[in-house]
Amino acid sequence: MPNLGQNPLTRLEHLNRYGYYTEENLFSADHLARIQDALARLVKEGKPEYDHAHQTYFPNIIEFDDAFAEILDNEKLLAGLFEVIGHDVSMYANEVLVSKPTGKAMGWHRDKMSIGRHCPNMFLKVCIYAHEVPIDGGPTGVVPESQFDIYKGEEFYPNKIDFLAKPGSALAFAASTMHRAGLHLPTRPPRPAMFFVFTPWWIKQAVYYTGNKCQRLIDSASPMRKQLLGAELRPGVSMDSYTS
Repeated sequence: MPNLGQNPLTRLEHLNRYGYYTEENLFSADHLARIQDALARLVKEGKPEYDHAHQTYFPNIIEFDDAFAEILDNEKLLAGLFEVIGHDVSMYANEVLVSKPTGKAMGWHRDKMSIGRHCPNMFLKVCIYAHEVPIDGGPTGVVPESQFDIYKGEEFYPNKIDFLAKPGSALAFAASTMHRAGLHLPTRPPRPAMFFVFTPWWIKQAVYYTGNKCQRLIDSASPMRKQLLGAELRPGVSMDSYTS
C-alpha cells in the first residue's frame, strides 16, 4: 500500500500503539560474525543455569565474551533506549535462550507484571538475533495491543505476529506485551536468541544479574556502558535532572 503522506511511527509511538517495535541491521559484518562465533562457543563451552527439553538458558552473557558486551555500545540500540526509557536507562538483565526443536510452540505469557502493571514501557525486553529465524524455526511471537489490558489472555486478541528474524535484527517489547517462542519443527536446528532487558536507573536490577559486580567489565567501560552495567550514572545524568 502506498504511503499517503503519513510520517512513519517512531519507536516509542509503535511501542505505545502495538506493544513492540523492530530494528534491522544493528551490527557491522565483523561484529555480527564475532557474535555468531561467541554464541557457538557459549552453547558448546558455557555453563547454562538450566537445560530443559524445550530450552537452554545462559544468564549474564556479557561476561562470557566481549562480542556480547559490545552490544551495549550499539548506537541504534541506544537511540531506541533513550527514546523509550530515557537517558537514565540501565540494564536489568542479559541472557541467551536457546529454543529447541520440540515440534510445537510455547505458551503465551507476559514478563514482570509488577512493572508492567504500574510502569508501562519501563521494562523493555530487546530480543537480538544473530541468525535467520524462519516461521517454523522457533520465531518469537508477540500479540499486538495486548499491553493495553494485562488481565486479558491471547483469546481476546485476533492478531498475532511471529517475527521472522534476519541476522542482526531485533524485536523489542514491553513487560505487559504477550509473547512466546513459536513453532519449532524437529527439522530445524536449535535457535539461540540474545535477550537484553532495560529499565530506568531507579528500578532494582535482577538478583541474578552480576554485571554491576564484574570488575573487568567496569574497569574497561565507557561512561555510557558503565551506566548500563549499573555501576554509576554518567556525567550530566542524575536522578534529579539531566541534560544530554
